[in-house]
Amino acid sequence: MDRYIYYRVPADQALVLQHGVQGLQQRVFDLCGVPGELKRRPGVQDGCHTWMEVYRGLTPEFEACLRQCEEEAGLAALIRGARHADDFLDSTEWLNEA
Repeated sequence: MDRYIYYRVPADQALVLQHGVQGLQQRVFDLCGVPGELKRRPGVQDGCHTWMEVYRGLTPEFEACLRQCEEEAGLAALIRGARHADDFLDSTEWLNEA
């Protein structure tokens, strides 16, 4: 299963967020072996970029690990509005789910 987390951050905080999330994702990888990616939607809307963190191949310890690393990173103050998280299965996973 993969997790997609997206949120909006003021465009003038892009470098702060980028460096912070890269550190967070390295820590997640070091602690629970789940690699992360960081993406940004092109353009600016209402002064904000939309960012997406992607985590592939979630492990049983991922949830607690991510929460811990998010708290340590302290990036919540940069986020405007809600933070959205969605999980998706690969076809090999959902075909076996039934």
